[in-house]
Amino acid sequence: MYVVVLTSFGVRTIDGGFNWLHALSVLTFCTLTAGLLAIRKGNIKAHRSFMTGSYLGLLGAFVGVLSVPSRRIPQLAIHELPTLGLLILVLLGTAALTITGIAQIRKTSFIRSGR
Repeated sequence: MYVVVLTSFGVRTIDGGFNWLHALSVLTFCTLTAGLLAIRKGNIKAHRSFMTGSYLGLLGAFVGVLSVPSRRIPQLAIHELPTLGLLILVLLGTAALTITGIAQIRKTSFIRSGR
């Protein structure tokens, strides 16, 4: 997440400046940092709140990108549907592998703990 936030500052407007979306990057950087500090201090409730806020912000940004027809993702859906389909398949495959990996890690730690 930090890599995404920091690289977002390399994306500028046509005139080379920043826009209101960069303020969201600053907010995300702050919530990520606060969430990491909270978990290091053992405050799980605060960590969960900050991470949930970051995730919901990510979903909001995604909806914002989809709602502007001139952006790349809506253009893919209109002009390059096979490419969009391939990207969706790759994304779903990555999600499936991630979920499988997490399940294996939990299963292994569950067996080790003797539960």
